[in-house]
Amino acid sequence: MSQKINATDVTEEEALNAVFFERADEFIKQANEFCRPPKGQKTDPAELRGQVSAAMLFGTARFNTWVAANNFKDGNEMRDAKEQVMSYLLQQFQMMLEDNFDEYCEQFENYLRFRKNEDFHAHKHDHDH
Repeated sequence: MSQKINATDVTEEEALNAVFFERADEFIKQANEFCRPPKGQKTDPAELRGQVSAAMLFGTARFNTWVAANNFKDGNEMRDAKEQVMSYLLQQFQMMLEDNFDEYCEQFENYLRFRKNEDFHAHKHDHDH
């Protein structure tokens, strides 16, 4: 028997968290699409993932700079707050990266069980032992 959840049972914080993760999932979904090689093209999966990762990092940096800029009256005020803004963004990124990295370490086999047979190991272990 399933229990019906009324909308009033969901707190504002829970709703905001749900929206946060839905948005993050959409960005990840788009990045995954960019990681698919164009039809008929042979592409190194690791190289393609690296390119998508670099583009996401740049896009995230650019967008967060724009978000920060909207909080200042001019470039001088923004420049004066650079250290504070950078510190906050870097702290947030590091915290999120550490959480996700640790989770992937714990769930490695589960999260990567569907990856196709790639030669990602061959490049690292081509030498004789």
